Amino acid sequence: MADDGRVRRDRRYGGVAAPERTALRRAALLRSGRELFGAHGFRGAGVKDLCAGAGVTDRYFYESFRNTGELFAAVFDEVVDELFSAVARNVAGSAPTGTNKLHAGIATFLDLLGEDPRMVRIVFIEPPAVGFEAEEQMGRALARFAGLVAETVVRARPDDVVPEVMTQIFALSLVGMIERVVIEKISGRIDLPMADLANRCTTLAAGTLRGLYDDRSAR
Repeated sequence: MADDGRVRRDRRYGGVAAPERTALRRAALLRSGRELFGAHGFRGAGVKDLCAGAGVTDRYFYESFRNTGELFAAVFDEVVDELFSAVARNVAGSAPTGTNKLHAGIATFLDLLGEDPRMVRIVFIEPPAVGFEAEEQMGRALARFAGLVAETVVRARPDDVVPEVMTQIFALSLVGMIERVVIEKISGRIDLPMADLANRCTTLAAGTLRGLYDDRSAR
C-alpha cells in the first residue's frame, strides 16, 4: 500500500512530476509578481491579478505563498540577488586602478535599473506600502551593498589603514546617495541619462574616498 500511495503522490501529468509542477507554478507567480508589482505597485496587484498573470487558478497561489506580502518578499529578494550578483561580478572584473572599481559598481547598478524600471519600484518605492517587514528587508539589502562597497575599499588599498567606522560610513553614504539619486531620476526631478549619472556619482564618491585616505585625523 505504501508503494501505491507513493505512486499516487508522485503522479505525472504531461510527463511532469508533482514537485516540478509546483516549482513551475511558483516561478510563474514570481514572474507575474515582478511584472505587476513593478508596473502597478503592491496595492495594485491582488491574488486574482497575480494568478491571471501567471496563468494559474487562485488556489495554486497558496501552495507557494501565504499572502501577497510573502510573494513580494520573494520577488524583492530575486531582484536584489540579480543586482548584487551583476555588481559584484563587474567590480571584481574591473582593473584595480583609479576609480575603475567604483565606476564599475555604480554604472552596473544604474544601468540595470535604467533598463528595467520595475526593479526600481520593487526595491526602492514599494516596500513602505507592503509594511514593516518589507522595509526591514530593504534595509538589509542596502546593507548588503554597503558591505560590498566597504570590502572593495579595503581591498583596493590594503596598505592604507583607515578606521573601520570611517569605511562603514563611506559605504553607507554611497549607497544612500545612489538610492536617493535613483528615486529622483525615476520621479523626473533629475534629467540626466543613467550613464551621466554614473559618471557624476563616481566623481563625488571618488572625491570623498580620496579625502578618507588623505585625512590623517581620521586615522
